Amino acid sequence: MNDADLPEVGALLAADPVANCMLRWRIDAGGINRIGGDVLGAVSRGRIQAVAHVGGNVLPGAASDPAAMRLLGDYLGHLPRRSASIVGLAADVVPLWSQLAPQWGPARDERMDQPLMVADRPPSSPPDPRVRLAEPADAPALYPATVAMFTEEVGVSPLEASTEAAYRARLMWLIRQQRVYCSFDGDGVLFKAEVAAVTPEVCQVQGVWVRPDQRNRGVGSASMAAVVAAATRHSGLVSLYVNHYNTAALATYRNAGFSQVGTMASVHF
Repeated sequence: MNDADLPEVGALLAADPVANCMLRWRIDAGGINRIGGDVLGAVSRGRIQAVAHVGGNVLPGAASDPAAMRLLGDYLGHLPRRSASIVGLAADVVPLWSQLAPQWGPARDERMDQPLMVADRPPSSPPDPRVRLAEPADAPALYPATVAMFTEEVGVSPLEASTEAAYRARLMWLIRQQRVYCSFDGDGVLFKAEVAAVTPEVCQVQGVWVRPDQRNRGVGSASMAAVVAAATRHSGLVSLYVNHYNTAALATYRNAGFSQVGTMASVHF
């Protein structure tokens, strides 16, 4: 597809702005022609019914027609895998992966039940006043926490697919965009989180990390409550998704005012 398809793609993604936040942000930022990778569309009954961005990750857009998503799966199955993961609504990812597994498998990890949550009620934990926007001078201290969070969450170091220079540059870019929140105490970085994607309707928080010695003490809930209060300047709604088995994180987000509105899934290679 190309930029001529933007109105139709935008309308499809707008049907579920929370689930499609990352894909919508990428397309809004660069258009289809300049997004990097390929934006594929499946047409049925004369209209685009499913989309997917195929780059470093495969991001399927919430399909209004499961048959259209199967068409994308058929097409992708004839291509060599070049993406590190598949991430999207479970309703899209689960059947898509069942098609692609014979050609693209085995996966390193399959997470088919990841609650998609939005902050839609007052937090039960008061916001931590120490949480603030990160500044460029914070980058050296935040970098190890950023790597640690990714490694804990994904199971491999981000430096396996990137360089230290590139990963530091990504962190600095987010800081300069005023999309990294953090807090410090006498022992260093206490908390960090990133607003990874922003659309007019919703922003998506990722990279949430609390220093291990301060976990299970309410730091995460109070810090996330502060992030939600601040991140509404980006968009009216704040979202995130989390592994269903991470009961501590689920409790943290519920205490910060989040409720589940859907289910995501991800496949990691």
